[in-house]
Amino acid sequence: FSQKLGTKLWNLLKLSRKRQARYFAGNEPFAVLLGDTVMDSHTDRPVTGQLVDVFERTSSPVVALEEVPPERVSKYGIADGTEVEPGVFSIRRMVEKPSPETAPSRLAFAARYVFTPEIFDALDRTERGKNNEIQLTDAMQKLLVSGSMYGCRVKGKRYDIGSKNGFLKSTVEFGLRRPEF
Repeated sequence: FSQKLGTKLWNLLKLSRKRQARYFAGNEPFAVLLGDTVMDSHTDRPVTGQLVDVFERTSSPVVALEEVPPERVSKYGIADGTEVEPGVFSIRRMVEKPSPETAPSRLAFAARYVFTPEIFDALDRTERGKNNEIQLTDAMQKLLVSGSMYGCRVKGKRYDIGSKNGFLKSTVEFGLRRPEF
């Protein structure tokens, strides 16, 4: 799985339709990286590699997690689970963009996932939810009915580049690391 990930990941990122993604994934696990986020690993292992490590131990889907302040929980999917080893959580349930008062935790999904092909059937069975959209979080919740899912508190920093402000902050921070600047 690990050796094929780079090539498969690049090809998957080029696919935009669920049918094409299902065909591409076949019966293999695959990674999803949301395009509005850049992750900077704080170890020699990339963030997606950290998720692959958990997947290889559990053979179950894995989501990247980061702890966020209470005022930011309403911006993300939030996981509720039990820590089964340092930084790894067995997820019980998840909520898409809850209010700070109803959030089960402050463990937010951090735009990186490793899924098994069962996610496609779960997406097919998922009704439109928040904002009248099919939410990935709702499909992931369906996977929990018949199996397990894990969250990995990643060793790294998330950069949200989905807004002008976030993109600018990320560009400046990464740019300042370069000696010529």
